[in-house]
Amino acid sequence: MVRLAAVGFLALLCITLSVSAYSEDFDEKDVVVLGASNFTEVVNSHKFVLVEFYAPWCGHCQTLAPEYAKAATILKDDGAVLAKVDATVHSDLSQQFQVRGFPTLLFFVNGKQKLYNGGRKVHDIVDWVKKKCGPSVQTLKSTADAEKALEVETPIAVSYVESLEDKNAKAFAAAADKEEGVAFYLTEDKEVAAKFSLEKTPSLVLLKKQAEKVALFEGDFEEMALASFVSKNKLPLVITFSRETARSIFESDTNKQFLLFAGPEEYAKIRVTYEEAAKSFKGQIIFVLVDVANREVAAPVLEFFSLSGEKTKLMGFVPESSGLKFGYDGDFSLESVKEFGEKFVENKLDPYFKSEDIPETNDEPVKVVVGKSFEDIVLDESKDVLLEVYAPWCGHCKSLEPEYKKLAELLKDVKSIVIAKMDGTKNEHGRVTITGFPTVIFFPAGKKTEEPLSAGVYRTAAGLGKFLKENAAIPFEADLPEYVEPKNEGQAEADEPEHVEEHTDMEDSKDEL
Repeated sequence: MVRLAAVGFLALLCITLSVSAYSEDFDEKDVVVLGASNFTEVVNSHKFVLVEFYAPWCGHCQTLAPEYAKAATILKDDGAVLAKVDATVHSDLSQQFQVRGFPTLLFFVNGKQKLYNGGRKVHDIVDWVKKKCGPSVQTLKSTADAEKALEVETPIAVSYVESLEDKNAKAFAAAADKEEGVAFYLTEDKEVAAKFSLEKTPSLVLLKKQAEKVALFEGDFEEMALASFVSKNKLPLVITFSRETARSIFESDTNKQFLLFAGPEEYAKIRVTYEEAAKSFKGQIIFVLVDVANREVAAPVLEFFSLSGEKTKLMGFVPESSGLKFGYDGDFSLESVKEFGEKFVENKLDPYFKSEDIPETNDEPVKVVVGKSFEDIVLDESKDVLLEVYAPWCGHCKSLEPEYKKLAELLKDVKSIVIAKMDGTKNEHGRVTITGFPTVIFFPAGKKTEEPLSAGVYRTAAGLGKFLKENAAIPFEADLPEYVEPKNEGQAEADEPEHVEEHTDMEDSKDEL
């Protein structure tokens, strides 16, 4: 599952790149169109079905469409069906499968749902589905098979065993079932094994096109040890950040990253040190390079970390719900970088949080909160504080704004209540966890050390007023509009907080996660 802060990070990159979505012609003849009338029938009548939930206005969906169509044509002979659902038309299906963003891809095996976590290019989709449809390990029977395996672009794991039926072969196959992004091959042929410089049984080598091209397994030939070896070695020592590589970074089981912001000349000076440090933290830290000379990619990432890009900078990042960031101010000697890595792994570093400057005036009914003023305004023990965390480009935030202002105007004379807002794209605080925009949370007076309360689905002045009446620590009186319960059971009074919204119109909005 994609971590929430990481999702937002991915969005920042994709904002700039989604504008150049595919414009080429493509044929979707092999993509099955699903709706409420045929969804269950199609999913249950085919063993393997990959379903894309999309929105017509979604930039990423438009980019995915030709790749998905090509994959559908390739995979139809393998017994896999690729289908799509317009989530804006079939919202009932979206709700049933808890779709919170577009595109969302779900894989069904004999009608049972699984999350698709592969890539978005045609070869990624085909490779992922084929692996799920067929055996996770391919057998190499000849040197010709070996030559073909060596041409594969993805990393390959090759095991040489005494017999294809022995316990070592079974352990290798079990490990293969656990790992994505790697092609697994097995051989019992001595000549084939020699093509991969494997001389004894059992043995395993992992080959990839990037730096540290060869990794030899040296542990006990057991399932967990094999899987761990592949997981730690399948990624490049250093991954250059791009839209194509973002998923391998942020959907990895390794939840800590180093991000080095540097231009080509600067990186050339420290590349050896950075790669050498990466070898010491396999499986603990993913080492990433953000090429600041590539403005299309670097600009949104620099903005996310509040960096200018004027000088080489190393950051630690934990893409969990709070998206913790850690700055490095040392030199780029191997010893210093490794020391920073050790403290990062051991959670001995202090994070930093973004903040705009405190506004000179703040006399509107809705008070402006920034990272630097969070303690003084939101954590004031004498006040009940309702806080909206928003993004300037968020469509749902814009819809909420007039109702939120109305609520603030109605309560402006209630001294015990503060109605506040904070731009979540430019400000952060350790007490705020963003699960989507807008996030509306309540900090009761006298209880600031406790977890804030979520305002849930309330998105009107009446609904939020009702929420405050029920939860305010300090009772108050105000002329608030009457709240009317939704007519349909389970229906929210307004749209739920937005987790993902993708638009192609850059003037009006950007990806919302």
